[in-house]
Amino acid sequence: MKKNTKIILGSVIGIAVLGAATLALVLTQPESDNADSGTSSSETVSVTDYTTDDISTLTISNESGEYTINRLGKEKWGIDSIPEALANSSAYSTAMSSAGGIGAKQIVEENATDLAKYGFDKPTATVKMTFKDNKAEDITCLIGIKYEGENSWYVKTDKSDTVYLVANAGVSFAMNSELSYVNKSTLVAAYDSENDKVNRVRIERKDLDKDIVLDKLPEETEKEFSSTYVAYEMSSHNNILADDELDKKVIYGLFGISASDVFAVSPTDEQKKQAGLDDPNCTVTMVSNKETVTKLTLGSAVYTVTKNDETGEEIKTITGYYGMLSGKDAIYVFSPDSLPWLTATPENMLYKLFLTPYIYYLDGVTIYDSDRKAYDFTITGDADKSSFTYEGKKVDSAKFKAFYQYLLSAYAEQIYLDDLTGDNKFIAGVTYDHREEGKESDVVEFYASESDRTCIIVVNGDVRYKVRQIYATRLLENLNALLSGGEIVSEF
Repeated sequence: MKKNTKIILGSVIGIAVLGAATLALVLTQPESDNADSGTSSSETVSVTDYTTDDISTLTISNESGEYTINRLGKEKWGIDSIPEALANSSAYSTAMSSAGGIGAKQIVEENATDLAKYGFDKPTATVKMTFKDNKAEDITCLIGIKYEGENSWYVKTDKSDTVYLVANAGVSFAMNSELSYVNKSTLVAAYDSENDKVNRVRIERKDLDKDIVLDKLPEETEKEFSSTYVAYEMSSHNNILADDELDKKVIYGLFGISASDVFAVSPTDEQKKQAGLDDPNCTVTMVSNKETVTKLTLGSAVYTVTKNDETGEEIKTITGYYGMLSGKDAIYVFSPDSLPWLTATPENMLYKLFLTPYIYYLDGVTIYDSDRKAYDFTITGDADKSSFTYEGKKVDSAKFKAFYQYLLSAYAEQIYLDDLTGDNKFIAGVTYDHREEGKESDVVEFYASESDRTCIIVVNGDVRYKVRQIYATRLLENLNALLSGGEIVSEF
């Protein structure tokens, strides 16, 4: 079931605000079309000049509401509604230093009588400061309308009717909402290749037939694939191998994840429902290091809506998804680009070359034809000196190596996990006999698929993949060529 979505409707509101601002600017601009109707200077004019150590509280009011930043200690600040663990301390410091040191580009008018034309009758924002130990008198700065020509704002204090022109950078802090002081960056510590190890990642998603579970391969198994891009298997899907180059973001994506926005802090049940988190679309659970569990729960999509100028049609674009992280009592908005789990499938993480034992790590290879007749080949020696025999007779080394390369060229073209039936006839099989003491042989079998021109691949008793049936047919043709002195065909 689709969830409610947060829709940002900017066009109509923006046009209305722009129209009002344009009218006000026309009223404020002198005949010379210059914002300077009073005195000006190339030097910055101080509107406020206070040290942050002296500020006790900073109360900001703007279109998003009103909130107060309180001094909690030396160089330590906080907003009552934002838990310290969720706060962005540098944002507090920036607001304090900005409020205490507002500098103007120029004085527009002294002793102004028509304050409404600068927007001070309905300020865009107000900034009130109180001071500890009565070191200064409380002061309120009013931010009026914007002077678009210079990306600046008209500003005054409650101490006089002098109107200043302040660059946007000098007062942008006053436009921030309360939630802008919630940290959005690196919500989970960044990945440390020396110390971090991901043991398991589980993806639960409504459109999946079953959860995807990726488990770290046992150390000994991983060594076998040390020269390839394999370190994880999908234990949820008959232990099929995952390709590290394809699953990297899925495995490590929670490390260092950042949000693009904040929807709510200490969210209520109603807010969770609004965000679609009462019935999540996707849940990602990572188990790392010594059983550290990190969970990301994703709800509804966040949209922006634009309008086609020619047709008037509204166009919705997904810009994010609501989500909550374990240990963080907040609802964030995450960019789609940072959420690979929403589109991950077993197929797009599949490692296609599923079994590639090194030839000189084997004592032998046995091939089975469609009648299950066995053809045993013995391998001796190493890369420097080797020989291959069949029924006690040497086999041409170059041809056997070409044949072996063909064996390894079998790759998974698709995942297939259904049980075999009596209609799936055996076509061919391969057994790899390892030299390592105690290591069990690997067995690969190929069965005909009744539904298409493919064959089903069974690895060590587990039904896992499909490949074109020509592979198994050509395997037997190449076996005959090897034994009769013919040419090995590598393509299929």
